[in-house]
Amino acid sequence: MRVIDGSQGEGGGSVLRIATALALINQESITIENIRKKRPVPGLRAQHLLGLRALTDLCGGELIGGKIGSEKITFHPGTDWKTELSVSIPTAGSIGLVLQVLQIGMLASSNHSLNLTFHGGGTYGKWAPSLDYIQNVTWKIFHQMNYSLELTILQHGFYPKGGAQVNVSMSSPSKLSGINLIRKSEINDALIKSVATNHLKKAKVAERQAEEIQRNLAQYDINATIDLSVVDAKSPGSGVLVFSNTDDAILAGDAVGERQKSAEKVGLTAFSHYFLTLSNNCTVDKFLADQILPVMALARSSSTFTAPTLTNHTQTNINLIETFTDAVISVEKLSNSFRLSVDI
Repeated sequence: MRVIDGSQGEGGGSVLRIATALALINQESITIENIRKKRPVPGLRAQHLLGLRALTDLCGGELIGGKIGSEKITFHPGTDWKTELSVSIPTAGSIGLVLQVLQIGMLASSNHSLNLTFHGGGTYGKWAPSLDYIQNVTWKIFHQMNYSLELTILQHGFYPKGGAQVNVSMSSPSKLSGINLIRKSEINDALIKSVATNHLKKAKVAERQAEEIQRNLAQYDINATIDLSVVDAKSPGSGVLVFSNTDDAILAGDAVGERQKSAEKVGLTAFSHYFLTLSNNCTVDKFLADQILPVMALARSSSTFTAPTLTNHTQTNINLIETFTDAVISVEKLSNSFRLSVDI
C-alpha cells in the first residue's frame, strides 16, 4: 500500500484531493498521514471530508478514518460506479472543491456518465474556485480535451448558511486529448458575470462589482459585456467573474464579496487576477494551473500552457502527479512567466 505524507508541499486539502483521485485512477489503496499537520488546526475539516466521501461513493470504495480531525485516512478504491449521486452540504462548504476531486476520479472509468446533485453548500467562497469560474473557465479547458462536464446553478449559496442547489453532469471520454495553449490571439473582448443576493439589491452591489471591472478593462481597449444576476439565497453575498476565452488561451479572475469590502474592491480583486495573466501574455491564470495539471497528466497526448506565477499548490500537485503517473512535468522560467509542459 502506498503511503503519502499529507504535510508535504503546501500541506493542505489539495494533497488529499489529488492523491485519492489518482489512487482511484490506478486502482491502488493508499494511506495519507500527517493530514494538514502544519496548519493551526490539523486534521480533516468538514470540507475535505465531503470530497473524500463523494469520491468513495462514486466508485463504491472504502474510506477508513474519515472523520473530522483525523490526521490519517486509508482509501480503498472500488469499481462499483454510480450513475447518480447526491451530496448534502449542511454548511457553506465549497461545492467547487468537491468537484475538483470528482473531475479527476471520473477519469478512472472511460465513457462513464454521472448525474450529480448538490443540496446545500456555497457557490462562491473565499478559498475556493467559484462555480461560475469552474463552469466558464476550468471546464472550458476540459471541453477542448474531449471531456464533457456541465453544471446548472438552481440556487446560489453564500457564507455562512450556504443553501445552494446545483445539478452537475459529467461524462468521461473514451480518449482524453492533450491541449497546447500558446497565446497568439489578441484579447479584445471579455465577459463579466456578476451576482449578488436580493439582500444587496438596493446597494446595487452586482452592478458596482461589474462596472469597476468594465472601467478597468476599457483602459486596455477590451470591450466587456456584463451579465448581472440578482438572486435569492439564505445568506447575503456576492461574487464576480471576468474572463476572455479564445482558441489558445482563457484569461480569468474571480472574487467573492466580503464584509467591510466595497463592491468596487471586490471587482478590482477579480480584475487584478485577470490582468496579471493578460499583462504577462500567459494562457491561464495562476489558480487554473494547479486545477488542470492532474487532468492533463491523464491525457493520451502532451499539453503545454503558460502561467504568470508558480504557486505552492501547483508545485505540490506536480510532485503528486509524478508520484502516481508516468507523466513528466517540466517547468521553464521565462522572463515574466512560467511555461509548463506535461509530457505523456
